Amino acid sequence: MSRLDYAAIRARISILEVLDLIDYQPTQRRVEQWRGPCPFSLAHGPEAFQPCSTKRNSNRCFSVNFRKNVFRCFCCNRAGNSLDLWSQLTGKRLFDATQDLCEKLKLANTSSNPQPENSD
Repeated sequence: MSRLDYAAIRARISILEVLDLIDYQPTQRRVEQWRGPCPFSLAHGPEAFQPCSTKRNSNRCFSVNFRKNVFRCFCCNRAGNSLDLWSQLTGKRLFDATQDLCEKLKLANTSSNPQPENSD
């Protein structure tokens, strides 16, 4: 089983790329920050995450900071980086979600111990 170099992958994948994959539309755009509805309640339906869909100002409770490459929802308290976001959106373990994300974004050489090429 290969090992993933999470730090290198996080450095290569911006949180904007993950948001683009889910066609996220913020309600407020600033240079370094977006605000909008929680993508978890959008992805799974309002009944799945009542705290986000029923709280006041839920249309701006999700915040993304592009300089730091992190997100946070002030309603459901989910937070993290681009890999965490994809993992939580897909419901996959971090390892599986990271592999999936790398495939979707066509990233190669994400292993921290790449296997040597067979030179036969």
